[in-house]
Amino acid sequence: MEWNFVGRSQQLASIRAALRAARPGPIVITGEPGSGRSSLVEQALRSPEAAGYDVVRLHASVTAAGIAGRVPSAPVRPLLLVVDDAHLSGHDSLLALRELGRRKVGTVIVTALSGEQARRPDPTDCLRFEPGTRSLALPPFTVGEVAALLTSLAGGHVRQATAAALHAATRGNAALLRELLVGRGLGARLSRAHDGWEIQPVTEWRARAGTAAPPLHLVEATWQAWSGLAFDRAYELCKAAAWCGMGHLVAVPLAHLLLLRGRPYDSMRFLDSLPAGVVENTPHLALARAINLACGLGSPAAAGDFLRRAGSPSRPMYDAYRAWVLALTGAGAESAARVERGDRESALFAHAAQAMVALRTRPQEAVFHLRRALALLAGGMGAGPPWLTPHLTACLIDALLLAGREAEATLLATGFHGGESGSGWDVAVAVSMVTTATAAETPAA
Repeated sequence: MEWNFVGRSQQLASIRAALRAARPGPIVITGEPGSGRSSLVEQALRSPEAAGYDVVRLHASVTAAGIAGRVPSAPVRPLLLVVDDAHLSGHDSLLALRELGRRKVGTVIVTALSGEQARRPDPTDCLRFEPGTRSLALPPFTVGEVAALLTSLAGGHVRQATAAALHAATRGNAALLRELLVGRGLGARLSRAHDGWEIQPVTEWRARAGTAAPPLHLVEATWQAWSGLAFDRAYELCKAAAWCGMGHLVAVPLAHLLLLRGRPYDSMRFLDSLPAGVVENTPHLALARAINLACGLGSPAAAGDFLRRAGSPSRPMYDAYRAWVLALTGAGAESAARVERGDRESALFAHAAQAMVALRTRPQEAVFHLRRALALLAGGMGAGPPWLTPHLTACLIDALLLAGREAEATLLATGFHGGESGSGWDVAVAVSMVTTATAAETPAA
């Protein structure tokens, strides 16, 4: 796979302009580890401007005497003295380079670290205040630059969510991006979809191969996108993590996202592929399986039986899940009021279950239970999956309207129905489609 140089056009133009100058000063390139400092230097050395110089590459460990031995006393052409990772050089070596630059013997290009890992004092500091110095800082790649790189690898337009996912997973770091796309093979997992290239879908758990340390930043980005309702990006990150052998670490969002995308059979296939006991012992995976059975596959009774078998004294919320799922499908309203509420998760789903039972016939009561459930959800990931807040908010708007409280409903709906960023309206629509579906999807042959 060919790794193309993208971005850094401004910094490259600045280096080329410096090399065209009659008396160029030192060029100091800084960036965090993996930011592409060395790649930028190599790209600059291939430019027409660099062709007019004799390039002398110096290792960071070279001494002042070693530099003197590498530099001809009477060079025929201007010299371009290049030191990669110059922050590792000795102070005397950089002073020797500075002196060569002052005597117009050669132009100096050095790279150094920036950020928390930068050495202090940095020996390259002696070059930063020389006349004509150009200091170039390499920021992380933007989402657009990641998209450009992915487009060059795939040979076609890449979906924005895919580019945003890999940007989030690597924080725009070029080395981390290369590790994922080349080292971990994600570049070969790009596949064409109807609206552009994306990461190839995964519907089965994959054990991690090899001994390389897992890229946990990828898992962290997945959960951040999931909790922030950025579900398109979260789905791409889930697929990336699964292909990297970390499906078990993102199993909860992946199972739910497959379901929310109207793919209950794929969600069920993924859940069934997990190691024995994982689904039953992980509350939000058990919840995903129950929703799949009740709503995606149209069997509320099977969902209730599963949650009853999987429940235990250490997992009291399973009774609340069961009450909510059955109330949501109209299959078991009588159990909603009898659920124990000894923990936050159980109380949340107990209130949600009672709200679903009362929504059409006793909307005032439903308003009370929905407000209690939303209060329990406040504060992030403490209880319930993240899609539950917009779902219950949409139910609350309906309950207020049915109760004749139009002003409150209008106030609550402002921004929510407008689809503002983070409002959750699109999420509420997706959940509504799932919870009203009756096995519309045809299983794959």
